[in-house]
Amino acid sequence: MDTISNTHTASSRAAASSRAVANSRVEGRPAVEDTPVVEDAPVVVNALAVRGPAPRANGDNTGGNAFNRRVIAEFRANGGVVGGPFAGQRLLLLTTTGARSGLPRTTPACYLAEADGRLAVFPSNGGAATPPAWYRNLTAHPEVTVEVGNRVFRALATEAEGAMRDRLWDRQVAADPQFAAFQERAGQPIPVVVLTPLGDLA
Repeated sequence: MDTISNTHTASSRAAASSRAVANSRVEGRPAVEDTPVVEDAPVVVNALAVRGPAPRANGDNTGGNAFNRRVIAEFRANGGVVGGPFAGQRLLLLTTTGARSGLPRTTPACYLAEADGRLAVFPSNGGAATPPAWYRNLTAHPEVTVEVGNRVFRALATEAEGAMRDRLWDRQVAADPQFAAFQERAGQPIPVVVLTPLGDLA
């Protein structure tokens, strides 16, 4: 049976519900993560509905990577549809809380979906030896905000292990073979992060 392990113990809420790796969204529109969008790739999702504060506010996406800012703006203007190098790919926006700053950070990420409603993303960082900042953020704060199409919802991030991790990784490599090269370059297994929906935001 697939299992998920906790990668963060600082969040009492996450610890109470499951072993988590995410973070509570900080109110207000998030700043864009500097990590290049190409490094993110996800996997699984089905969502539950819960009301929450409006996810977007003035001041969002200040600073960070200019390319990511353009992708985020295009995503939000077109209901999740993005052109250019990401045309035809499944893309979501992942908002984490900065591990050190405590500020909301948004990064685009490719993803795959499973029938049970969860989503998964892959913090490959293009095969770098260190993971991207958004992965460090969600290990410190396991509750995140996810945008898919026109839908915005809260989710709990957990790291998959064992058979579950292998299954999701194999699916991602089949969908995008460059991830195999990323892992080989990194010289170590790339984490697989599962996003379990907690509820839709108003």
